[in-house]
Amino acid sequence: MTDKYPNNTDQKRILQAFEALTAGEDSEIDLAQAALLIASIGYHNLDRAQSLTQLDVLAHRVRTVLALSDPKNTPYLPDDIEPLTVIDALNKVLFEDEGFQGNRDDYYNPDNSFLNKVLEKHSGNPITLSLLYIEVGRRVGIQIEGIGFPYHFMVRHRWDEGIVYIDPFAGGTLLNEQDCEERLHQIAQHRVRLHAQWFEPITHKNMLIRMLNNLKRIYIDQEDYEHALSICDLMVLLAAQNAGDRRDRGLIHLQLQHYGRAQHDLKAYLELAPEAEDYDEIRNHLKTIRQTLAMLN
Repeated sequence: MTDKYPNNTDQKRILQAFEALTAGEDSEIDLAQAALLIASIGYHNLDRAQSLTQLDVLAHRVRTVLALSDPKNTPYLPDDIEPLTVIDALNKVLFEDEGFQGNRDDYYNPDNSFLNKVLEKHSGNPITLSLLYIEVGRRVGIQIEGIGFPYHFMVRHRWDEGIVYIDPFAGGTLLNEQDCEERLHQIAQHRVRLHAQWFEPITHKNMLIRMLNNLKRIYIDQEDYEHALSICDLMVLLAAQNAGDRRDRGLIHLQLQHYGRAQHDLKAYLELAPEAEDYDEIRNHLKTIRQTLAMLN
Protein backbone atom coordinates (compact mmCIF):
# COMPACT_ATOMS: atom_id res chain seq x y z
CA MET A 1 0.00 0.00 0.00
CA THR A 2 1.52 3.28 -1.07
CA ASP A 3 1.59 6.43 1.02
CA LYS A 4 -0.77 9.31 0.37
CA TYR A 5 -0.10 11.41 -2.70
CA PRO A 6 3.02 13.58 -2.17
CA ASN A 7 2.35 17.26 -1.63
CA ASN A 8 3.42 19.89 -4.16
CA THR A 9 6.73 20.58 -2.41
CA ASP A 10 7.63 16.87 -2.29
CA GLN A 11 6.59 16.39 -5.90
CA LYS A 12 8.66 19.36 -7.09
CA ARG A 13 11.69 18.08 -5.18
CA ILE A 14 11.34 14.60 -6.72
CA LEU A 15 11.02 16.01 -10.24
CA GLN A 16 14.02 18.31 -9.84
CA ALA A 17 16.20 15.52 -8.46
CA PHE A 18 15.09 13.10 -11.20
CA GLU A 19 15.75 15.67 -13.92
CA ALA A 20 19.24 16.38 -12.59
CA LEU A 21 20.04 12.68 -12.24
CA THR A 22 19.01 11.79 -15.81
CA ALA A 23 20.35 14.89 -17.58
CA GLY A 24 23.85 13.62 -18.36
CA GLU A 25 25.27 10.74 -20.35
CA ASP A 26 22.98 7.71 -20.38
CA SER A 27 25.66 5.31 -19.16
CA GLU A 28 26.34 7.58 -16.18
CA ILE A 29 22.75 7.49 -14.88
CA ASP A 30 22.66 5.88 -11.44
CA LEU A 31 19.84 3.38 -11.87
CA ALA A 32 19.46 2.71 -8.15
CA GLN A 33 19.13 6.41 -7.32
CA ALA A 34 16.67 6.91 -10.19
CA ALA A 35 14.61 3.89 -9.14
CA LEU A 36 14.42 5.19 -5.58
CA LEU A 37 13.24 8.59 -6.81
CA ILE A 38 10.50 6.76 -8.72
CA ALA A 39 9.66 4.89 -5.51
CA SER A 40 9.35 8.26 -3.77
CA ILE A 41 6.12 8.75 -5.74
CA GLY A 42 4.61 5.90 -3.76
CA TYR A 43 6.62 6.38 -0.56
CA HIS A 44 7.64 10.01 -0.41
CA ASN A 45 9.22 9.67 3.03
CA LEU A 46 11.41 6.69 2.13
CA ASP A 47 15.04 6.69 3.30
CA ARG A 48 16.95 6.37 0.03
CA ALA A 49 20.29 6.15 1.85
CA GLN A 50 19.08 3.09 3.75
CA SER A 51 18.11 1.33 0.51
CA LEU A 52 21.48 2.14 -1.06
CA THR A 53 23.20 0.73 2.02
CA GLN A 54 21.22 -2.50 1.59
CA LEU A 55 22.58 -2.81 -1.95
CA ASP A 56 26.11 -2.24 -0.65
CA VAL A 57 25.64 -4.94 1.99
CA LEU A 58 24.42 -7.45 -0.60
CA ALA A 59 27.45 -6.70 -2.79
CA HIS A 60 29.77 -7.11 0.20
CA ARG A 61 28.28 -10.54 0.85
CA VAL A 62 28.83 -11.57 -2.77
CA ARG A 63 32.46 -10.46 -2.58
CA THR A 64 32.80 -12.42 0.67
CA VAL A 65 31.56 -15.56 -1.11
CA LEU A 66 34.24 -14.89 -3.73
CA ALA A 67 36.85 -14.37 -0.98
CA LEU A 68 37.47 -10.80 -2.15
CA SER A 69 38.05 -7.71 -0.07
CA ASP A 70 35.89 -4.64 -0.63
CA PRO A 71 37.48 -2.00 -2.87
CA LYS A 72 38.25 1.45 -1.52
CA ASN A 73 37.06 3.18 -4.68
CA THR A 74 35.93 1.55 -7.92
CA PRO A 75 34.86 -2.11 -7.60
CA TYR A 76 37.12 -4.51 -9.47
CA LEU A 77 37.47 -8.23 -10.05
CA PRO A 78 40.78 -10.08 -10.43
CA ASP A 79 41.45 -11.32 -13.95
CA ASP A 80 41.56 -14.95 -12.84
CA ILE A 81 37.94 -15.03 -11.66
CA GLU A 82 35.58 -16.45 -14.28
CA PRO A 83 32.40 -14.43 -14.94
CA LEU A 84 30.21 -17.49 -14.34
CA THR A 85 31.80 -17.87 -10.91
CA VAL A 86 30.76 -14.31 -10.08
CA ILE A 87 27.24 -14.90 -11.42
CA ASP A 88 26.97 -18.07 -9.32
CA ALA A 89 27.93 -16.03 -6.25
CA LEU A 90 25.35 -13.36 -7.11
CA ASN A 91 22.69 -16.03 -7.48
CA LYS A 92 23.68 -17.70 -4.22
CA VAL A 93 23.39 -14.51 -2.18
CA LEU A 94 20.32 -13.01 -3.88
CA PHE A 95 18.20 -16.09 -4.52
CA GLU A 96 19.44 -18.93 -2.30
CA ASP A 97 20.38 -17.00 0.83
CA GLU A 98 18.11 -13.94 0.64
CA GLY A 99 15.23 -15.56 -1.22
CA PHE A 100 14.52 -12.79 -3.72
CA GLN A 101 11.79 -14.01 -6.06
CA GLY A 102 9.26 -12.94 -8.64
CA ASN A 103 5.91 -11.95 -7.17
CA ARG A 104 3.59 -14.08 -9.27
CA ASP A 105 0.67 -14.01 -6.82
CA ASP A 106 0.29 -10.21 -6.71
CA TYR A 107 2.03 -9.25 -9.93
CA TYR A 108 0.31 -5.89 -10.48
CA ASN A 109 0.92 -4.50 -7.02
CA PRO A 110 2.77 -1.16 -7.41
CA ASP A 111 5.21 -2.27 -4.69
CA ASN A 112 6.74 -4.70 -7.20
CA SER A 113 8.01 -1.65 -9.12
CA PHE A 114 9.51 0.14 -6.11
CA LEU A 115 13.12 -0.77 -5.30
CA ASN A 116 12.75 0.02 -1.59
CA LYS A 117 9.85 -2.43 -1.28
CA VAL A 118 11.65 -5.09 -3.33
CA LEU A 119 14.56 -4.83 -0.87
CA GLU A 120 12.12 -5.03 2.04
CA LYS A 121 9.83 -7.82 0.80
CA HIS A 122 12.41 -9.71 -1.31
CA SER A 123 9.95 -9.94 -4.19
CA GLY A 124 9.23 -7.89 -7.27
CA ASN A 125 8.56 -7.87 -10.99
CA PRO A 126 11.03 -8.79 -13.76
CA ILE A 127 12.39 -5.31 -14.39
CA THR A 128 12.87 -4.30 -10.75
CA LEU A 129 14.55 -7.59 -9.88
CA SER A 130 16.74 -7.08 -12.96
CA LEU A 131 17.66 -3.62 -11.73
CA LEU A 132 18.55 -5.12 -8.35
CA TYR A 133 20.78 -7.65 -10.11
CA ILE A 134 22.45 -4.95 -12.21
CA GLU A 135 23.14 -2.71 -9.22
CA VAL A 136 24.49 -5.42 -6.94
CA GLY A 137 26.62 -6.70 -9.83
CA ARG A 138 27.99 -3.20 -10.43
CA ARG A 139 29.01 -2.93 -6.80
CA VAL A 140 30.71 -6.31 -6.99
CA GLY A 141 32.61 -5.29 -10.13
CA ILE A 142 30.81 -7.12 -12.96
CA GLN A 143 28.87 -5.40 -15.74
CA ILE A 144 25.31 -6.70 -16.02
CA GLU A 145 23.17 -5.25 -18.82
CA GLY A 146 19.40 -4.95 -19.03
CA ILE A 147 17.71 -6.77 -21.92
CA GLY A 148 14.30 -5.38 -22.77
CA PHE A 149 12.54 -8.39 -24.19
CA PRO A 150 8.84 -7.84 -24.84
CA TYR A 151 6.64 -9.43 -22.17
CA HIS A 152 9.59 -10.16 -19.87
CA PHE A 153 12.68 -8.20 -18.80
CA MET A 154 15.98 -10.02 -18.21
CA VAL A 155 19.71 -9.26 -17.98
CA ARG A 156 22.89 -10.52 -19.57
CA HIS A 157 26.65 -10.56 -19.12
CA ARG A 158 28.93 -10.49 -22.13
CA TRP A 159 32.62 -11.36 -22.04
CA ASP A 160 35.26 -12.50 -24.52
CA GLU A 161 34.14 -16.11 -24.49
CA GLY A 162 30.42 -15.58 -24.84
CA ILE A 163 27.12 -14.24 -23.54
CA VAL A 164 24.90 -15.56 -20.79
CA TYR A 165 21.34 -14.36 -20.21
CA ILE A 166 19.98 -14.36 -16.66
CA ASP A 167 16.34 -14.29 -15.52
CA PRO A 168 16.19 -12.70 -12.04
CA PHE A 169 12.41 -13.19 -11.91
CA ALA A 170 13.04 -16.95 -12.13
CA GLY A 171 15.69 -17.15 -9.43
CA GLY A 172 18.65 -16.25 -11.62
CA THR A 173 18.13 -19.00 -14.20
CA LEU A 174 20.93 -18.97 -16.79
CA LEU A 175 19.84 -19.02 -20.44
CA ASN A 176 21.32 -18.98 -23.91
CA GLU A 177 19.71 -17.27 -26.89
CA GLN A 178 17.63 -20.31 -27.83
CA ASP A 179 16.38 -20.63 -24.25
CA CYS A 180 15.32 -16.97 -24.37
CA GLU A 181 13.41 -17.60 -27.58
CA GLU A 182 11.55 -20.52 -26.02
CA ARG A 183 10.85 -18.48 -22.89
CA LEU A 184 9.30 -15.67 -24.96
CA HIS A 185 7.09 -18.12 -26.85
CA GLN A 186 5.86 -19.58 -23.55
CA ILE A 187 5.08 -16.18 -22.03
CA ALA A 188 3.37 -14.84 -25.17
CA GLN A 189 1.49 -18.16 -25.60
CA HIS A 190 2.14 -18.04 -29.34
CA ARG A 191 5.05 -17.95 -31.74
CA VAL A 192 6.84 -14.62 -31.61
CA ARG A 193 8.81 -13.20 -34.50
CA LEU A 194 12.14 -12.38 -32.93
CA HIS A 195 14.16 -9.26 -33.67
CA ALA A 196 17.92 -9.07 -33.23
CA GLN A 197 17.69 -5.79 -31.31
CA TRP A 198 15.70 -7.49 -28.56
CA PHE A 199 18.89 -9.30 -27.53
CA GLU A 200 20.91 -6.08 -27.26
CA PRO A 201 21.29 -4.00 -24.07
CA ILE A 202 18.63 -1.42 -23.36
CA THR A 203 19.68 2.13 -22.44
CA HIS A 204 19.34 3.28 -18.85
CA LYS A 205 16.71 5.84 -19.85
CA ASN A 206 14.67 3.23 -21.71
CA MET A 207 14.88 0.93 -18.73
CA LEU A 208 13.49 3.67 -16.51
CA ILE A 209 10.79 4.47 -19.08
CA ARG A 210 9.74 0.81 -19.07
CA MET A 211 9.53 0.84 -15.27
CA LEU A 212 7.44 4.00 -15.39
CA ASN A 213 5.18 2.58 -18.11
CA ASN A 214 4.41 -0.40 -15.89
CA LEU A 215 3.47 1.89 -13.01
CA LYS A 216 1.40 4.18 -15.22
CA ARG A 217 -0.70 1.27 -16.47
CA ILE A 218 -1.17 -0.08 -12.95
CA TYR A 219 -2.26 3.26 -11.50
CA ILE A 220 -4.62 4.00 -14.40
CA ASP A 221 -6.18 0.54 -14.08
CA GLN A 222 -6.68 1.26 -10.36
CA GLU A 223 -8.12 4.70 -11.24
CA ASP A 224 -5.44 6.22 -9.00
CA TYR A 225 -5.00 9.26 -11.23
CA GLU A 226 -2.98 11.36 -8.80
CA HIS A 227 -0.17 8.82 -8.60
CA ALA A 228 -0.50 8.16 -12.34
CA LEU A 229 0.00 11.87 -12.97
CA SER A 230 3.23 11.90 -10.95
CA ILE A 231 4.52 8.97 -12.99
CA CYS A 232 3.61 10.76 -16.23
CA ASP A 233 5.50 13.85 -15.08
CA LEU A 234 8.66 11.72 -14.77
CA MET A 235 8.05 10.15 -18.18
CA VAL A 236 7.72 13.53 -19.86
CA LEU A 237 10.98 14.60 -18.23
CA LEU A 238 12.72 11.59 -19.75
CA ALA A 239 11.17 11.87 -23.21
CA ALA A 240 9.62 15.29 -23.79
CA GLN A 241 8.96 14.58 -27.47
CA ASN A 242 7.08 11.33 -26.88
CA ALA A 243 3.58 12.09 -28.11
CA GLY A 244 1.88 9.25 -26.26
CA ASP A 245 3.17 10.40 -22.89
CA ARG A 246 1.85 13.91 -23.48
CA ARG A 247 -1.55 12.54 -24.48
CA ASP A 248 -1.75 10.26 -21.45
CA ARG A 249 -0.78 13.05 -19.08
CA GLY A 250 -3.33 15.35 -20.70
CA LEU A 251 -6.10 12.77 -20.29
CA ILE A 252 -5.14 12.23 -16.64
CA HIS A 253 -5.23 15.98 -16.06
CA LEU A 254 -8.70 15.92 -17.63
CA GLN A 255 -9.81 13.16 -15.23
CA LEU A 256 -8.58 15.32 -12.35
CA GLN A 257 -10.35 18.39 -13.78
CA HIS A 258 -7.06 20.24 -14.37
CA TYR A 259 -8.53 21.75 -17.52
CA GLY A 260 -5.78 24.23 -18.38
CA ARG A 261 -3.03 21.64 -18.02
CA ALA A 262 -5.06 19.08 -19.93
CA GLN A 263 -5.50 21.56 -22.75
CA HIS A 264 -1.77 22.30 -22.86
CA ASP A 265 -0.76 18.61 -23.04
CA LEU A 266 -3.42 17.57 -25.53
CA LYS A 267 -2.51 20.45 -27.84
CA ALA A 268 1.13 19.37 -27.62
CA TYR A 269 0.08 15.81 -28.48
CA LEU A 270 -1.68 16.90 -31.68
CA GLU A 271 1.36 18.93 -32.68
CA LEU A 272 3.69 15.99 -32.06
CA ALA A 273 1.41 13.43 -33.75
CA PRO A 274 -0.64 15.16 -36.48
CA GLU A 275 -1.37 11.80 -38.13
CA ALA A 276 -2.52 10.07 -34.94
CA GLU A 277 -5.48 7.71 -35.27
CA ASP A 278 -7.19 9.34 -32.30
CA TYR A 279 -6.65 12.87 -33.65
CA ASP A 280 -10.38 13.60 -33.95
CA GLU A 281 -11.10 12.15 -30.52
CA ILE A 282 -8.49 14.40 -28.91
CA ARG A 283 -9.82 17.41 -30.83
CA ASN A 284 -13.24 16.69 -29.35
CA HIS A 285 -11.71 16.59 -25.88
CA LEU A 286 -10.09 19.96 -26.53
CA LYS A 287 -13.41 21.39 -27.69
CA THR A 288 -15.08 20.19 -24.48
CA ILE A 289 -12.25 21.66 -22.41
CA ARG A 290 -12.61 25.06 -24.11
CA GLN A 291 -16.34 25.06 -23.45
CA THR A 292 -15.75 24.11 -19.80
CA LEU A 293 -13.12 26.80 -19.32
CA ALA A 294 -15.46 29.39 -20.89
CA MET A 295 -18.20 28.48 -18.41
CA LEU A 296 -15.79 28.63 -15.48
CA ASN A 297 -14.66 32.08 -16.52
